Amino acid sequence: MLMSTTLTIITVSIFSVAVMDVWQRLYHRLGGLPPTNWAMVGRWLLATVNTHKIFGHQLQKITPYPRETMIGWVFHYLIGMMYVIAYIALWKNVGILTPTFLDGLIFGIVSVAVPWFFFMPTMGAGVLGSKTPRPVLACLSALGVHAVFGVAIALSLQLSQ
Repeated sequence: MLMSTTLTIITVSIFSVAVMDVWQRLYHRLGGLPPTNWAMVGRWLLATVNTHKIFGHQLQKITPYPRETMIGWVFHYLIGMMYVIAYIALWKNVGILTPTFLDGLIFGIVSVAVPWFFFMPTMGAGVLGSKTPRPVLACLSALGVHAVFGVAIALSLQLSQ
């Protein structure tokens, strides 16, 4: 049972994050914002570990760390796994979600609070992307990507039953 659940979490995580990444790349090609720079995410994570502070890094001025891009990508997939674990917990333990399109969409829409109020500010983009050239587009892009991600989680969990 534990092995089956662990395998499901890993499989659903990889699939859902990959779907989200493909969607983000397609959105970029259609004229949206550039996709997330995972090297900067890796740099932020390493700077956070080294300085013990989450906010206030001037990432553009920090000398690049070795393997920061790989570290950013791995962190991205690990965060995706945390979302999948949260979805499964809300489904199986709390009973407020099911693995359906609508619940996945709702989960994805709610989950966008994390980038809007945590990751955008930590990366220097401000709350709700307020420090970006196009804050509304940055927020809508994150919303769309997270909505697709939530649906991918739900539908892949549905298929894994």
